[in-house]
Amino acid sequence: MLALVAFGGGLFLAILVGGSIVAAQGWRLDVSAAIGAEAGRTAMQFGQNLPLDDLRPPGFALALLNLPLWVGLIGVPLLDRRNGLDWRRDLGWTMKPVDVPLGLGVGVATQFVLIPLYELVWLVADRRDVGQAAEDLVAHVDGLVDVAAFVVMTAVMAPLAEEIVYRGLLYRGIRDMEASHHNLAVGLAVVVSSLVFAISHFQFVQFPGLFLFGVVAAVLFQRTGRLATAIWAHVGFNATTVVLLLAAP
Repeated sequence: MLALVAFGGGLFLAILVGGSIVAAQGWRLDVSAAIGAEAGRTAMQFGQNLPLDDLRPPGFALALLNLPLWVGLIGVPLLDRRNGLDWRRDLGWTMKPVDVPLGLGVGVATQFVLIPLYELVWLVADRRDVGQAAEDLVAHVDGLVDVAAFVVMTAVMAPLAEEIVYRGLLYRGIRDMEASHHNLAVGLAVVVSSLVFAISHFQFVQFPGLFLFGVVAAVLFQRTGRLATAIWAHVGFNATTVVLLLAAP
């Protein structure tokens, strides 16, 4: 329940605060980065003597717009420490040196395993649909400040906040509620936490990959008992995506 409260609270803050800022600045988050859309938008603005502006928020601003979400995700379990939530005991908030190479290696490997598996997704979805969300996100990146903000947003803050909620709170909460039926509890916790993790990203064509990564992160957490392993795996998984996107022509 606490995990859902954290996600709901973070999402509410993001919509309220972030939405207000976007509206005040006149930005649009749904501007396509496709070449045809760019050309058509530029031609329309030129023909109507309008400023040549695609109305995208700059990359660093997009990262800042995620702050309310991260505050909600991390803030709720932080506040619940007053009610006796112990991060080390209840969330597995510990780390050993081995967690860094182990987590990063598993995260990167998972990403490269999923790339060919998306051939199956392309059988039912257009290739452009699969990559469009990522392309639109990268289109906000222009300059070193935006690159740095993009890296922090996707490879630092997102793994940290999401693993605290989806693995530390949700996975462990479901597992511990059914502790008397250990194997069933672990299986149920893996599936449910991974489903919620995938659904919460609101990306239908990316759902299979997100779900499978959620399973990998949950299994890592279960095997090591340390949330840090899952966090570093998430860092490796997202960082691989960042490198591939920024390196793409």
